[in-house]
Amino acid sequence: MLRFVISPDETVVFDVNEKLPGAGIWITADKSVVQKAIDKKLFHKVAGKTVAVPLNLVENVADLIKQRCLLLLGLARKAGYLVFGFEGVKKALGTGQTVIAFAAEDAAENGKNKLYHSDDKIHFFEFLTREELGQITGQDSQVHVAVLRSSVADEILRSATKLDLYLNKRKD
Repeated sequence: MLRFVISPDETVVFDVNEKLPGAGIWITADKSVVQKAIDKKLFHKVAGKTVAVPLNLVENVADLIKQRCLLLLGLARKAGYLVFGFEGVKKALGTGQTVIAFAAEDAAENGKNKLYHSDDKIHFFEFLTREELGQITGQDSQVHVAVLRSSVADEILRSATKLDLYLNKRKD
């Protein structure tokens, strides 16, 4: 679910951290559902008044969730809970401590097939680019990143799952 609030200037705001003051308006984490809520003026109905809906709200939701994922992945790296590169991820997967894995959205299928298996007990995502994964690791480009079991991994998983659902990449 995604939380939206009405700001003091009566504008709809996506509450990516779910901490803004005010009564939340909860909508299913699905791009088409958010667009439908805008089209049917559901924000106005729920708020009980006319509110301003930013023209780019649908795109902003995805961008904000992605930025949160990137921020959390950066925190995981600084805390020592992030491993990257094919060999690093392969080794981490063998330890049983890996809970989340990311492959660049254009990663080669054979590389993914060598690392990730359907029977693995990890969560796997493919919505970040090589450049975005590279920014996290301090390199120009990165294809494979894994997050080790930790409290920050729980937050990453929550945000990554939300974005996957929003982008209709997963049907959980």
